[in-house]
Amino acid sequence: MRAIVVLLDGLGDRPSKILDYKTPLEAANTPNLDELAKRGSTGLMVPYKEGVPLGTEVAHFLLWGYSLDDFPGRGLIEAIGEGIEVKENEIYLRATFGFVEKHNGELLVKDRRTKNITKEEIEKLIDSLPNYVNGYGFELKYSYDTHCILIVREENGWISDKISDSDPFYKDRHVMKICPVKELCDSKIEYNKAKSTAEALNEYLIKCFKELDNHDINRKRAKIGKQKANMLLTKWAGKYKKVEPFSERWGMRGIVIANSSVFRGLAKFLGMDYVECGDFKKAVEMAVDLDYDFIHIHTKEIDEAAHTKNPEFKKEVIEKIDACLEPLLSLEDDLIIITGDHSTPSVGNLIHSGESVPIAIVGKNVRRDDVKEFNERACAKGSLYIKANDLMNIILNYTDRALLYGLRPNKILRYIPDDSKTKHLRVE
Repeated sequence: MRAIVVLLDGLGDRPSKILDYKTPLEAANTPNLDELAKRGSTGLMVPYKEGVPLGTEVAHFLLWGYSLDDFPGRGLIEAIGEGIEVKENEIYLRATFGFVEKHNGELLVKDRRTKNITKEEIEKLIDSLPNYVNGYGFELKYSYDTHCILIVREENGWISDKISDSDPFYKDRHVMKICPVKELCDSKIEYNKAKSTAEALNEYLIKCFKELDNHDINRKRAKIGKQKANMLLTKWAGKYKKVEPFSERWGMRGIVIANSSVFRGLAKFLGMDYVECGDFKKAVEMAVDLDYDFIHIHTKEIDEAAHTKNPEFKKEVIEKIDACLEPLLSLEDDLIIITGDHSTPSVGNLIHSGESVPIAIVGKNVRRDDVKEFNERACAKGSLYIKANDLMNIILNYTDRALLYGLRPNKILRYIPDDSKTKHLRVE
């Protein structure tokens, strides 16, 4: 039995006056989602902890049954997703060209992404930046738009990724000083190394600002009224670590159908196959015919609609996505899971929020509850209340792969292994 997870990014929301105090999902006309809800168990899923907002990369890491201790940092995941060959003694950060102005000796962020700048301009700016500071090497690789991957290496030793961001992320704020994050460091040695890394990165960013602010390209841009690309804003430091591949952890051959460097990186990092598809309707149709044990379909459209802070628009996008789900209704021998990775409020100031998300699980082995609609309010009356890292065990159970607790077939403790893949006692 296959497990097909349909992940509607940013699905959860808050009620708004414009929708008569309903969420966009409650207000939307969703016949296919409602039909799926009628056929199985529904409920709410907490992505991590109640009230804690998550980003997509961490939310999926937990959803696929890994712990935060295993997470290598989003910078590492995005580097892998962009085809960078990662090494153990380097750290990787997302770095974005932004526009800042001096303000009382500090740097006020006017725009986190410099507008109307070409790839050619950015590449010339990159060529002007330093490569070595305080014994650390720096390499900036262009990605897309105003975004890059910054690779940092320590020339004569190991390096720590337990450092803070310089990117303030929110509007009307200053560039932040990078610091060691003490609660992430498991020893004084790690803390001291993180402190050294942070100091070198701060010095690098200052040198970059001075070079960029006076660069010919930025002077010309300023003269014609364009924003300068005069600051690198960094975040999401990550470092390679080895984790158990998805197939070994769960005994399922997995594939991800998505459209972003984050998912390319996550899939490669966890040893899952990946198919690039930016058309959700085609992704669903593709999934129907795939020969995999675990199929994960992701769409960012609902999340992007929520970021416009227009509840009506998010409602319309949800209705569009719902229309693409009809092929799933004919799958009688598969386990289907519909849920979100986090809530993205289409009202208020938060980027993501910490509310639970609705979930429906449909399959021939799944008990049915009395819920007839798929939305936050209706699913709250369902039979499930779980955390995201419960989901893979639930999938093993409903696909008849769950191992009886206490049995130990070789080193496997979660799923019933294929007999051909276990070590057998031999008698000569």
